[in-house]
Amino acid sequence: MNHQDMNDINKFILLKQIATQGPVSRIELTKRTDLSKMTVTAIVNEFISKGVVRECGASTSTGGRRPILLEIVPNSMLTLGISIGRDILQAGIINLRGEILQSETLPMAPIRNNEALLKSIFSLCDQLIKNKLSKNIHGIGVSSVGPLSVGTILNPPDFNNLHNIPVTSELSKRYGLPVYMQNDMHVAALAEVYFGNLQELSSFIYIGISSGIGGGIIINKKLYTGISGLAGIIGHSIVVPDGIQCECGRRGCLEKYSSTRATVQWAKENGAPENINWWDLTDGAVNGNKLYMQAIDRMTQYIVTAIINFQAAFDIESFVIGGDLHMCKDMVVESIRSKLKSQHTIWDQQNEITIKPSSFTSSASFIGTAALVMENSLEPMP
Repeated sequence: MNHQDMNDINKFILLKQIATQGPVSRIELTKRTDLSKMTVTAIVNEFISKGVVRECGASTSTGGRRPILLEIVPNSMLTLGISIGRDILQAGIINLRGEILQSETLPMAPIRNNEALLKSIFSLCDQLIKNKLSKNIHGIGVSSVGPLSVGTILNPPDFNNLHNIPVTSELSKRYGLPVYMQNDMHVAALAEVYFGNLQELSSFIYIGISSGIGGGIIINKKLYTGISGLAGIIGHSIVVPDGIQCECGRRGCLEKYSSTRATVQWAKENGAPENINWWDLTDGAVNGNKLYMQAIDRMTQYIVTAIINFQAAFDIESFVIGGDLHMCKDMVVESIRSKLKSQHTIWDQQNEITIKPSSFTSSASFIGTAALVMENSLEPMP
C-alpha cells in the first residue's frame, strides 16, 4: 500500500468518526483512531479548508486549554438517494446528517417493465437535479429490494415481474456520478450506524419488517454482506419446516408468517374485514382490538424463532427491530423481549439477547443511502 492509499484511508476513518461521533475534538479523534496528532491535524485542516468540517465551540476542559470541537458541515457533500420498494419508488437529496432536504415519490403499481422503472427513476432524479444544492451531490445511493448482483436488480418476488434491471450502470451513464446499490435492509442497518441513536452498539443484526422481511448484519460498525452479498436474508430463514410455500422456492420462510402482508392475511382469515390494511391492523392492536393484538403476537412468535437461530449462529451483541412498524413498534419490540425472556438457556446469563427498537420510523433504508455513499466513496480499495 502506497502513501497516497494510506492517506485516503486515514481521511475516511476521520471523516466517518466526525460524521457519526461529532462534535468531537482533535484529541479525541487521535485517541479513537490511533492516528498521530500530526496526521489528525493535517487531515482536519484539509477538511476545514474544503468546507467539509468546521469548528463548533469548545469542550469541557480537564486542565489547560479547552479542546476545540469539530463537526461535519452537513450540506457540503450530498447524496442523491433512491429507494426502490415493492410499493413506492422514492428519490431525494440527503445530507451528511441523514436529513432529507428534498424528496419525490411515485407508486410502483403502474410500473410493469424495466424501461418504465428506469424512466420513472430518471424522472424523479431529473427533478431533484434542478435543486440549487445539487452541485454538492458527490454520489448516488440506491436501496432496493433484492436479490441484487453487481448493480443489477435480479428477480425479487412480488415485484411486478420486473427482473434483471441494470440500475447502477444506467444511472452512472445518465448522471456521471459514482453509483452504489445495496439491499434495502443492509442500507437500513448502515443508517443505524451513521445516523441512529444506538451508537453504543458496535455489532448488531437489523431486522426490517415490511411487506417482506430482511436483515442487515453489522460487525464492528461495518456492514457484513457475505461472500455473495446475501448475508442477513433473515426473511428466508425457515421457521416452519414444510410450511407455506415461498416465492424463493423454499417452504416455511419467516416472511410468509411475519411480514406485514402475511400478518394482515392471517387476520383476514380469522375474522378481520376483507378491506383491512396494515395501518388499520396496527391502529386496532394499539387500541386493544383482541384479534389484531393476536395477529401481532403471532407475528412476533415466528420472529423470535428466527432471532434465536441467528443468535446461535452469530453470538451478536443485539438485534434492532425496524421497518414499517410505525405506531406498533413498541408493542412489537416488547412482545419479542417478553417471548425471549420465557425461553432462557444455559448461556443466557453470559450473553443475554438484547432487543432495541430502530432509531427510525419507516425511512431507514432511504436515509441510509447517504451512509451507503459515504461508506463506499470515502473508502478506497485496499
